[in-house]
Amino acid sequence: MGALDYGVGMAETVSFEGKASNKLTDNKVLQDHFRSVDSAPKGISVKRPRSAADGFIVTFTALSVLVFSLYAWINAQYPETIPKDLIFFTADRVNAILPIRTFLLVFFLVYALYAHGGLWAKLRLGLSLVGKLVAISAFVDGMAFLSWNYAASIWPVQVQQILVGLVGLAIFPQTILSQARLPSDANAPLRRRGRVWEYTLLIAVTVFAALFAVVMAFWYEPVLNQLHAIALLGGMGPGVFLAQQVLTLTLGVWGLTRNLFSGWRKYSPPIAVLIPAHNEAHLITQTIDAIDEAAAHYDGPVRIVLMDNCSSDDTVAVAQAALDQCRCARGEIIDSPVPGKAKALNHGISLIDEAYIVRIDADTVIERKALKKAMRHFANRTVGAVGGLPLPLSNKGTLSKFRTIEVLNRHGFTQVALGAFNGIIGIPGMFVVYRRDVLIQAGGITEEMNGEDTDIVLRMTNLGFRAVSDPRIRFKTEVPESMVHLREQRTRWFRSLYHVTAHNRSILFEGRTITGAVVLPFTLMNGARRAMMAPLAIFGAILYFVYGGVYLHPEIQTVLAVLLGMPFVMACVVVTLWGRPDLVLYMPFYMGFRLLRSYYTLGAVLTLVYPDRASDRAFEAPMPLSRERTPRRSWIQKALEPVSLTGRRRKRRERQVEKQS
Repeated sequence: MGALDYGVGMAETVSFEGKASNKLTDNKVLQDHFRSVDSAPKGISVKRPRSAADGFIVTFTALSVLVFSLYAWINAQYPETIPKDLIFFTADRVNAILPIRTFLLVFFLVYALYAHGGLWAKLRLGLSLVGKLVAISAFVDGMAFLSWNYAASIWPVQVQQILVGLVGLAIFPQTILSQARLPSDANAPLRRRGRVWEYTLLIAVTVFAALFAVVMAFWYEPVLNQLHAIALLGGMGPGVFLAQQVLTLTLGVWGLTRNLFSGWRKYSPPIAVLIPAHNEAHLITQTIDAIDEAAAHYDGPVRIVLMDNCSSDDTVAVAQAALDQCRCARGEIIDSPVPGKAKALNHGISLIDEAYIVRIDADTVIERKALKKAMRHFANRTVGAVGGLPLPLSNKGTLSKFRTIEVLNRHGFTQVALGAFNGIIGIPGMFVVYRRDVLIQAGGITEEMNGEDTDIVLRMTNLGFRAVSDPRIRFKTEVPESMVHLREQRTRWFRSLYHVTAHNRSILFEGRTITGAVVLPFTLMNGARRAMMAPLAIFGAILYFVYGGVYLHPEIQTVLAVLLGMPFVMACVVVTLWGRPDLVLYMPFYMGFRLLRSYYTLGAVLTLVYPDRASDRAFEAPMPLSRERTPRRSWIQKALEPVSLTGRRRKRRERQVEKQS
C-alpha cells in the first residue's frame, strides 16, 4: 500500500522531551512507511535486517581473499600443482583466465550459511548447491576430455568456464525452488495451445540479429575495435553484444506496431474501477479526481469501488468527499475488514458485475485518456489484461530520476518487445484492466504471497488470453523517498519472482506457453545474475587489483563493457527516444544504482525460508475465487493413454466450442 503522511499531528502524539524523542519517533515512522501486511507474507518469507546482506558481503569478501591466497600460496610453493580454478581437465593446457567456478563455489557456500533456516536446512542447501556445481563441472570437463582423447578436438578453457557459469545461473534458482518454503503449484488451467508463429517470430528475429552482428563484425571491424577500446563493446566478442541489442530493438519495433493495430478501434463498455486503500488520506483525492477526469474522456459508464482495508486515518472521509465531487463517475466505499490488499481485491471482485475491472492503487494518478486508450485493446476478444507506463508521481529527487530511467527501459521498451511474441508474464497492479470472466476463470487474486499482480496475469495468459503493455497509457505513482522505503519495496518485488514461479511451476518448460518455455526460465536466470552482480563486482575487484599477477585477467575495457557498456548505451538511447535526454546526465549514477539494486536482490533471496523437513516446504496460498480443478496429467501419462478416432473428434469439437465461446 502507499504511504501515510505522518507529518501533520506528529507533535500532538509525542510528549515534549527533547529532540531525541522526536527523532526516535520519526525513525520508527520511517521504517514503517510503505509497509503493510502484504510486505512479508508469513510462512514463506521473513523480515530480516540489513545486517544479513551486509554480513553476507563481508563474509563473501573474506572467504574470497582466503581462497585466492590459498591458490597463490600453493602455486608459489609447488608451481603448477593445482589449477587456479575448480577445473578437472583442460586440453589446451591453459589455466583459467577468470575463476568463475571459484566465484560460484564461494557464493553458494556463503548463501547457505546466511540462508534463513535451521542447521540441517543450511547444510542440505549448501551440499545441494555445491554438489550440483561439482557435478556439472565434472561433466563439462569430462566431455572436453573425451573430445580431446577420441576426436582430437580441443575445447578452449574459456568455453568450459562459460558453460559452467551459465549452468550455475540455473542451479541457484532451481535449488531455491526445490528447497525453500514457497507457494505450492496452483495447478491452474492450461488451455493455451503452443502457437507456431510465436516461436517462429522469436527464432527468426534471433537469426536476423545474429546475422546482422556477423556482417557488422566483418565489414566494420575497425569501428568495432574502436568501440571496444573505449569500453562500449567487449566480453565474449562484439557480436554477442550487438546481436542482443538488435534482437531487443527488432522485437520492440514489432511489439509497438502490434500495440498500434490492437488499440485502434473504439470500445467503451461499462467498467468498474477497483481501488484497495489502506491509510491513503494523503493522496486518495488526487486518485479519485484523476479517475473522474478520465471518465469524462471515456464514452462508457464508470463506477468507482473503493475498498477500505482497515484504514486508521481519514481515508474514508476524504475519499467520500472526493466521490461526492465527481462529475462523470459514480462511486461507493465498501469496508473490507480483513487486512491484506489481495483480500480487499477479491472482496471487491466478488461484488462487481461489470465485464471489465480496472485495478488502481490508491497512490496512483492516471492520465485523462488512460481508460479510453486501455479499453480499446479489449475490442480484440483475445486480450485479457492491459497495462501501461508507471511513471513517478514526482520528478524531484535522485530516486525519482532513477525510477524514470528504469520505467522507460523496462515498461517503455523491454515489456513492449516481450509483447511482440506474447511473452509478457506480468503487468504491475498499480494500473491494470482485467476481463472479469477470465480473471475469475483463472482463480482470482492469490492471497498471502508477493507478486499477486504478476501471478494473475500469468494464469490468464495460460488460458490463451493476451496481456498487453502499452506505454501510451500513462499513469503516475508514488516512489520511495528514502533508502529504507526503497529497500522494502525492492525486497518485496524481487522475492515475488520465486513466489510467482513456485505458484506456477508446472508451466516451466511447458511448450504450450512461450512464457513458461522461454520467458520465465530466462527471468529466473536473470534474477540469479542480478543477485550475484554485487558480489561478482567485489570478487572482480579483489581479483583485478590484488591478485592480478596470478590470473591472466582480461583488459579493463572488457570488464567495463560487460558491466556498463551496452546497457549504458541502450539506456541512453531509450530515454532519448522517449523525449527525456536530460536523464542522460544521470546515467552514470544509474549504473551505480544497478549495483544497489543487485544488493537488494541479494537481500530478498535471504528472506526466503528453508524448513528442516521436506514436508514443510509446500505452502497453500489461498485462491478464494478458484474452482475445483483436477490434477493435470503429465505428457507421459497422456502418451500412454490410447486415443480413439472418436476421442480425437470429440477433443477437436471441444476446442472449437472453446474458441467460439
